[in-house]
Amino acid sequence: MTQPPPASVRDALPVQPAKSRILITLVVDTSSSMAEGDRIGELNRALRSWREELMGDDHLSSRGEIALVTFGKDHVVAVDPSGAFAGHAQQPYVPVSQFKPAELEAGGVTPMVEALQYAFDLLATRRQQLRADGISLANRPLVYLITDGVPTDERGYRSDRWRDFAPVIRQHEDGKHLLFFALGVDGAEREVLAGLAPSSWQFLAGLNFAQVLSLVSSSIESASAASARNEPADEVYRRVQEHLDLDARMTQFLQGNG
Repeated sequence: MTQPPPASVRDALPVQPAKSRILITLVVDTSSSMAEGDRIGELNRALRSWREELMGDDHLSSRGEIALVTFGKDHVVAVDPSGAFAGHAQQPYVPVSQFKPAELEAGGVTPMVEALQYAFDLLATRRQQLRADGISLANRPLVYLITDGVPTDERGYRSDRWRDFAPVIRQHEDGKHLLFFALGVDGAEREVLAGLAPSSWQFLAGLNFAQVLSLVSSSIESASAASARNEPADEVYRRVQEHLDLDARMTQFLQGNG
């Protein structure tokens, strides 16, 4: 089998304008709890290595665009995914090949709902821009929530506003505007994850962030398949879960025979 060229070589190749795009939005928790046990450092290292994983997929590397929204430190921020600018990004979405976010910092409360609403707004704006440029979407945009906590208000008290936002997500799914995944690591609450993403939530206790992002990559592969373009969201989620289960069984088999 022909191996893909190294990342340094791929980055030097001329970028061919894609006729369609795959929009990926990460909504990542950077609240104060992420400072415990150097979780934020682990996340930063995982994000750096994740880009290389994505660049190994020719389809995704030529069509994918990524936005990174954080919530916690500095409240809600659309971080420049290329790492070129500090503060709020002037261009929230960049091609996968340019995904090199600066070091994230932990602090503050957990404005999860505000971050999700902001991410949905950014996504709607980018869709309009692409449509105006005559560029279609290869499939429904993908939004991934990654958190280690529960939503709070501006004073840090637990908030149940996520219950009001869950129907908004269902409307977007039913209208085939996007697919939404909620991924929780140690500290996240199952009720919140399941309420926001009844068919596409994962509680990933014991996994590090590199493993979490690898799971994101696997789900992108299934969710962006051509066959998923017109399927109901629940059917796509079912196939994604089957794919993830198969990957997990294969990993267990290889570890057991290594």
